Amino acid sequence: MSAGEALRRVRDFVRTHGGGVVATNSGTGCPESAWINLAAHEDGRLVFGTNERSRKYANLRADPRVSLVVVSGDGQEFQLEGRAAVLAGPAAQDAGELLESRHPGATGKDSTRLVAVRLHWARFVDVAAEPPVREDLTL
Repeated sequence: MSAGEALRRVRDFVRTHGGGVVATNSGTGCPESAWINLAAHEDGRLVFGTNERSRKYANLRADPRVSLVVVSGDGQEFQLEGRAAVLAGPAAQDAGELLESRHPGATGKDSTRLVAVRLHWARFVDVAAEPPVREDLTL
């Protein structure tokens, strides 16, 4: 499977399920996890919003490496790793429109900052399959 096909699989899964857990690292290395609403760009970048007063935002400013888990509720999940970037200007506006189209009201506060994640690793797991599936994807 090509990297483009793998990113399309992730993109379609995120578009179907719409949310997940993101884990960030503080400047001291302490992890923090939070549920987030997600949207996916055509190219596979993931977008979410965060409050500029949150631990997540401070952590992203200290260390842009993140991991995410998106689950179906039926035994399938994607485990993901990537680099996050806090967006500004037109990129933030585009990301906000994308997130709002998927999750109305998600960007309605002045303190919301938009974040894009460019993925570099993915694993698909399906424990409902027999035998269970565990597949690392090349991104």
